[in-house]
Amino acid sequence: MDSSLTIVSIAAVAYIATNLDNFILLVALLARYRSQKSHVVAGYFTCVLLIGLMGYGIGAAAENAPVEYLGLLGVAPITIGAIELFRMRRGEKQAIDFGGTSIGGVRTAFMATIFIQIANGTDTVITFGALFTDSTRSADTLIIFTLAAMAVIFVLVADYAIRHPALGKFIQSYAYRVTPFILIAVGSYILFNTATDLMPG
Repeated sequence: MDSSLTIVSIAAVAYIATNLDNFILLVALLARYRSQKSHVVAGYFTCVLLIGLMGYGIGAAAENAPVEYLGLLGVAPITIGAIELFRMRRGEKQAIDFGGTSIGGVRTAFMATIFIQIANGTDTVITFGALFTDSTRSADTLIIFTLAAMAVIFVLVADYAIRHPALGKFIQSYAYRVTPFILIAVGSYILFNTATDLMPG
């Protein structure tokens, strides 16, 4: 497989794995603020930009670390995935409830979206920080492009889900089940230093 395609694929699944809960919250926000949909979308894109910058900042800060140890950053998403898998097996984590989403107390759709998405974006920052750290500059560009593209796709799918309740219910019921496995897979990819180390800087 071409290394560029591999990097895009890994970044895409990393985004999906760390944003399934945020996707459900995005659907809830779009449903609540129907008359301010553009504000919700703007807030979501702003949040993705901030999370991307934080992840990139982590990557840049870790550039001086010994190269042979950078792959160990993959332990972070593996740990997050393992904890989520343990909680799921114990029955502690249930499907996220659209109706129970706590989005009150913030007056504007824009600020509500930023506040909620940032609050749930820690795993995304950590995972993409590890990806940026373990990649070259050329790979970083692909990761950033993929991050932006996935944000657009999530908005389009969320808007579609509002108009098709069956899809929203399916995502609500099953999305959280696959998240731990994807995080563990992404962490393993980083840990074993594959395609992101192959592209020239």
